[in-house]
Amino acid sequence: MGVLLSSLGTALGALCVYRAAPHQRLGALLRRPWRLRGAGLALMLAGVVGLCRALHPAAGFFTALTLVMCVWIALPYLTAGRPMPTEDADGAQ
Repeated sequence: MGVLLSSLGTALGALCVYRAAPHQRLGALLRRPWRLRGAGLALMLAGVVGLCRALHPAAGFFTALTLVMCVWIALPYLTAGRPMPTEDADGAQ
């Protein structure tokens, strides 16, 4: 159960950090992206610690890195068809 929760926290943290980046296509622009980025970093750190405690420390660390890379690779493909929040239907800003 600890591995599952830690993995989920790591993936959610990666999503938060990705969402806080200014040029992502996941909704309207944020007023204070540093809050979401900080929450994402805290979630990823908690996930790394949880995975290191549940698994061997090296295995937990590299499992967390693999999860973060998988999220950051998959999200651009999942959001590729969505228009930017500031674009109209023709793609003009």
